[in-house]
Amino acid sequence: MTTSDTNLPVLMLKKNEDRRLWAGHLWVYSNEVDIRKTPLSGFEAGSLAVIQSATGQALGAAYVNPHSLICARLLSRRPRTVFDAEFFERRIRSALRL
Repeated sequence: MTTSDTNLPVLMLKKNEDRRLWAGHLWVYSNEVDIRKTPLSGFEAGSLAVIQSATGQALGAAYVNPHSLICARLLSRRPRTVFDAEFFERRIRSALRL
């Protein structure tokens, strides 16, 4: 399994499968993943990964569920985000304000 410069594993997409993410979507479907380069079987449910385009561009950080059609959900469009208690507290406070 490849790792990014953030020490998170990489989940690489197939060519042109990054279009939905660029358009604002937050989900990655299992058929969009380049499983030859980054097999979903190498991930545990709930693990974090950097989502990369086929050209190697980091698109964000997500949590992965290799057993689901929606195999990854972006948590941040910034791959270097630190996912600590403060991150989740900010997100929950923001959601409560909505």
